[in-house]
Amino acid sequence: MNKKITLTGVNIVFFIFSTIFIFYQLAFTIIFGEKFLMDNIYLVVLINEFVVILIPVLLYTLVKKADFKGVFRIRKLDPLHGAIILLLSIAAYPVAMMLNNIAVYFLQFAGDITAQPIPIPRNLQELLVGLLVIAVSPAICEELFHRGLLLSAYERRGSMKAVAFTAVFFGIFHFDLTNFLGPVFLGLLIGYYVIRTNSIFAGILAHFLNNAMAEIIQYFFYNDQSIPAKVTVSSQELGQTIILGLGGLILTGLLLVVLRKATAGRAVIIPSISSIRNDVVSILSHWPVILTLILYSGLMVLYILSIAYMKYFGLK
Repeated sequence: MNKKITLTGVNIVFFIFSTIFIFYQLAFTIIFGEKFLMDNIYLVVLINEFVVILIPVLLYTLVKKADFKGVFRIRKLDPLHGAIILLLSIAAYPVAMMLNNIAVYFLQFAGDITAQPIPIPRNLQELLVGLLVIAVSPAICEELFHRGLLLSAYERRGSMKAVAFTAVFFGIFHFDLTNFLGPVFLGLLIGYYVIRTNSIFAGILAHFLNNAMAEIIQYFFYNDQSIPAKVTVSSQELGQTIILGLGGLILTGLLLVVLRKATAGRAVIIPSISSIRNDVVSILSHWPVILTLILYSGLMVLYILSIAYMKYFGLK
C-alpha cells in the first residue's frame, strides 16, 4: 500500500475515465458514424485501452511520484499459482456467462438488446489479431487500472474490502447492464488472486484467459455464422447456463481453497479499519463516486427507456 496513492485521487481518476469514455464514444459515433465505429471496432478498443484507460493511470502514478513496482505489484508469479489460476479461469467462465445471461433474460423483456460489435474471427490470422486486441490489451491496461491503482488505494480499507469495492467498480467500468454481474464476479476473483499471490501478473493472466476463451469459443463455434443483430436468451438456454454456472461455481470454490493453501505465506492481507457500513457510507458519499454513479445510472436508465421505446413505439 502506497500512501501517495489516495482514495480521493483514484476516485477522481475513475470519474475522469468514465466521463472521457462516454463522450469519446458519443463523439466517435457522431463524427464518424455508427458504421465506421462497427467497421473499426479494434481501433476503437485500442484507443480506449491505451489512451482513455492506461494514460490517466500512468500519469496519476507519475505525478504522485509513487512507487510503480509497489503500487502495481510488479512481482513474479509462481508457476504453480499460475496453473491454479488457469483452472480457476476455466471454472469461472460459465459462472460469469450465467450471471450475464440472467441479466439479458430479464432485460430482453424491456426491448431488443443489440449485440456487441466484436468481430467473429474467421481464420487463424483474425483469431490472433482478436486475441491481441480483445485479450492482451485489456488484460494489461485494465488490470493496471483496477487491480493495480484502484486496489492499492482501497487497500487502506482492508484487503478483502478492497477486492469487493474494486469488483463493483469493474462492473460499472463496462457501462453495460448485460455485462455487469459477470465482471463484478470476475472482479472479485481476480482481485482475490492478486491479493493472494501478491502479483499483478495473476490478474493479467486471469483477465487474458477469460477474454481469450470468449474469442476462441467464437472462432470454433460461430466461425461460419454472421454476427446476430440482437442478443436473446430463451428459458431453455437460461436453464442450461444456470446448470453449467452452478457446476462452475462449485468447482471455483474448491479451487479457491487450493489457491489459498498454495499461497500461504505469500499473501499480505491488510485488516479492515472499520465496519462494512461505515466503509460503504464513506465511499458512496465521496463526490467523485457520487458523480460516477449518477453518470452510470443515468446512462443505464436512458438505455432501458430507449430499447423499450423502440420495442413498443418504434417503427414496425
